Amino acid sequence: MKLYLTTLLLISLTVTANAAIFMTNSPDADAFVRAAAPTLNYGAAGALSVSGPNGTNSSGVTNGAFDSFIRFNTGAMVSNFNAAFGTNNWVITSATLNLTENANPGNAIFNIGTGAFEIRWIANDNWTEGTGSPMATVTNGITYSEEPSLLNSNTDVNLGIFTNAGNAKLSCALPLPTAFVTNMQAGGEVGLFMTAIDSAVGYVFYSINFAGNASSHPALVVSAVAQPGLTGTTLAGPNLLLSATNGVAGGTYYVLTSTNLTSPPSQWTPVATNVLAASGNFAITVTNGVNTKAQNFFILQTQ
Repeated sequence: MKLYLTTLLLISLTVTANAAIFMTNSPDADAFVRAAAPTLNYGAAGALSVSGPNGTNSSGVTNGAFDSFIRFNTGAMVSNFNAAFGTNNWVITSATLNLTENANPGNAIFNIGTGAFEIRWIANDNWTEGTGSPMATVTNGITYSEEPSLLNSNTDVNLGIFTNAGNAKLSCALPLPTAFVTNMQAGGEVGLFMTAIDSAVGYVFYSINFAGNASSHPALVVSAVAQPGLTGTTLAGPNLLLSATNGVAGGTYYVLTSTNLTSPPSQWTPVATNVLAASGNFAITVTNGVNTKAQNFFILQTQ
């Protein structure tokens, strides 16, 4: 009996397994918008704000709802990950949005107060920061009235609800839904939208235009590790044991197979799934994976 078994290796291992690299992305645009001034722009302000409609300033005056938009360009991050791991041979393992509160904003326009707010990934990055500020408003950038044209519940993804509890620094650990990850991996613009959950929250935090310490600016910190890949095969009766490396703790891995290496991805057949409980080297069993009639190719896919 002649066996034809070919394993397609996805990566060449050039780094230590599971050695994560962290990259900090600074915004290339950010702005807050106000329901009370729906046609005015505040893109050049030194602060951003998320406030509910019942939020008040330090004097108890209600200033209405505030939302904020932040946009990051991940081009430099992708280039650095490619240099470290090989082009596209890496997997994003975490994303954290770091914010620094301005607990005593110097302008009475801002509401203050603790409470919950939502962070959302948005698919539409077609907005302009603008040059307005609370002291000198303009109409040349994003405004509250533009929100309906920028937000889309069919494409945008909720990244979680977070709480301003009066902390100077707030680190928001974001989940990694497919659309968000794909957007970050593309090396282009990645947009986030922030809106109040609690009606009285008044969270003010520094923007990219804050002239003080740059460490107070918003930052999207993303980590990546080497792409898990197949390294070898072992026969176990009718089963095929595939050795793999660079596993990520808790990661989900799929083995796909095809008899034609040039087949499009949609024509590869899933033959095994493994939910990894530990990181590093691991193995996946393809039940009845030994094929006596055809040459098989195998790839490892993550999700």
